[in-house]
Amino acid sequence: MKKINPTLVELWVGSAFFSMLALLIGIWFVENKVAYALGLLAGMITSMYLAWHMAKSIDKMLEQAKLGADASAGMRVSSLLRYGIVVLVLIVSALVSEWVNPISVFIGVFGLKVAAYLQPFTHKIVFKVFKWEEEICPEMPDTEEE
Repeated sequence: MKKINPTLVELWVGSAFFSMLALLIGIWFVENKVAYALGLLAGMITSMYLAWHMAKSIDKMLEQAKLGADASAGMRVSSLLRYGIVVLVLIVSALVSEWVNPISVFIGVFGLKVAAYLQPFTHKIVFKVFKWEEEICPEMPDTEEE
């Protein structure tokens, strides 16, 4: 069984927290509350997928770099793929705007950026809730030559 990436869980928690906050605040200012809520849900799910894809891409590229391969091209392709997914989700939400509010989709996707800033706070919460142990990183040896 693979190990759970705690940073990914922290990003998911932060994204969900931001989306819930945006729902509680924004629901008072829109006419179509269902479309607003569905847009936030679609945006939150998209942001969670983007975080997962980013984590998997980074792991894959680090493995390639260990083998001596140039991983920069793969990271560019993965990044473009994520941008394409965001554009596709926004276009689809604009096409079905009577059911899904495209602005709230954007707000939900933007939750990934907010989650990255909230990560130091969600880190403490996630480790406390799941009772995870902090991994102690070994001291790095001095690289200076004497």
